[in-house]
Amino acid sequence: MLKIEKLNQFYGESHTLWELELDVPKGQCTCVMGRNGVGKTTLMKCVMGEETTSSGSIQFDGGTELTKQKLEERSRLGIGYVPQGRQIFPLLTVEENLRTGLAVRKDGSKKIPERIYELFPVLKEMKNRRGGDLSGGQQQQLAIGRAW
Repeated sequence: MLKIEKLNQFYGESHTLWELELDVPKGQCTCVMGRNGVGKTTLMKCVMGEETTSSGSIQFDGGTELTKQKLEERSRLGIGYVPQGRQIFPLLTVEENLRTGLAVRKDGSKKIPERIYELFPVLKEMKNRRGGDLSGGQQQQLAIGRAW
């Protein structure tokens, strides 16, 4: 599903990702771990297109080369990213936050998938509450649901 080969990334003169290799087969879960400053967030931003790479390949879903795709095109392929700070919209309701993620759905649906509410029932209960009024854990659920 995701294959990364010989990926290199720089911040100015600082070589951040060195010949990185990663293979995540379809249906598998992979954890990227490491201490602060080793490139975990940079890797995720490269996959999403928020950071540019200097060389290497990022292939998704059988061979689509992501390094040639814009960020919004990657989202339409079904790739989601939940940053550490969640970045929900605090003044929008839970439902409005979830709707912001619908614009890039592959199937074009404008309906919030019921699966999100099955996974996170508290979001359905609080769909009219503002995102900023949720607990930290509830905000995390909202961010994951929006990336779904």
